[in-house]
Amino acid sequence: MDPSTKLNNIVCTNISCDTTCSQGFQYQAIPGQCCGKCVQTSCVVNMPDKTKHTIQVNETWSPPGDKCVMYTCDKSDDQYIPVEVKTVCPDFSPEICVPGTEKTDANGCCKTCTERSNVCEMKYTTTSIVISGCVTAEPVEINSCSGNCGTSSMYSAEANTMMHYCSCCQEATTSQKEVELLCPDGSKVKHSYIHVESCGCHVTDCDAKTTAAPGTTRKRRRRR
Repeated sequence: MDPSTKLNNIVCTNISCDTTCSQGFQYQAIPGQCCGKCVQTSCVVNMPDKTKHTIQVNETWSPPGDKCVMYTCDKSDDQYIPVEVKTVCPDFSPEICVPGTEKTDANGCCKTCTERSNVCEMKYTTTSIVISGCVTAEPVEINSCSGNCGTSSMYSAEANTMMHYCSCCQEATTSQKEVELLCPDGSKVKHSYIHVESCGCHVTDCDAKTTAAPGTTRKRRRRR
């Protein structure tokens, strides 16, 4: 109290407001109050390596080196929810591609290529098996493998020759099947045969010939 005026003294003290907010939050003032508060304004993605990434609403983001994962930010009322979207790539088989056409899709996630027009696959046929005049009562399924596989030829500077890579379309898995044959004398005999279950491209030896660089050897013609 002021002795001369008999009135109370008013003492003002500054209040320091904490305006530091966590990642994804912003400080906003509150009308009629001294201090404001931190309000969430974006999504925060917690990565496996303990780092955090901020995503705005309707924004998309993919982690470096992983284009098959994409994050978006959805807002529901006052909540910001990060949504993870993973792309599952279809099986990729280089052996069915036209050489040199392999690439990744527009998103940089999945591998694609221009497929060969005639890939290695199983052909289904039915025929009668005839052994020494004995024949199956009904046609049986005899599968085969047909199609193209990767084959290439490349020059090797170290060996100074053409290096050849060959693969052929052949059976991958087989099984033994047994059928009954009817003979002209009325008797019946059992016969087992190889049944192709699946086909695939298998590396095989190319022609043993190699092409040496020109001028490395020279033959002389004898005079008669």
